[in-house]
Amino acid sequence: MKNLWNQIVFVGVILLSSCTPNEDELPKKLTIEDKIELLEKGEWLLKGLEKNVKHTFKNGKQSTFYGIDGVFTIPIPRELDYYLTNQKLTINYGSGNIKSYDVEFSCENSIVSFFLNKEISQVLYKEGSDYQSCVD
Repeated sequence: MKNLWNQIVFVGVILLSSCTPNEDELPKKLTIEDKIELLEKGEWLLKGLEKNVKHTFKNGKQSTFYGIDGVFTIPIPRELDYYLTNQKLTINYGSGNIKSYDVEFSCENSIVSFFLNKEISQVLYKEGSDYQSCVD
């Protein structure tokens, strides 16, 4: 009976350990550098104005495009500088208006939220992604 019990425990341990993801399967926590890289790889639609406002982030410059019904042409002439400060994304809006955001990605990195003082300041959706499946 003791041998049978040992076999049951052994099988249980094997089954449980096979259900536990190893380190390679666990999602990694994104660094601020990872987050900026994700921003730079996409084009981002402003929540609530998805068909009218799009942002891009490239080489320390944020560009804004205005569009009609999702058709975006050339960016507005003024680019905003962005950079990393104390593990936050800092954007210089000009005239001394500089804001540093905590940045959080969700929905398989298709939604990005900018937090200012722990409150959501803006939300962007990755253009061409399936972000709608994550939105209420």
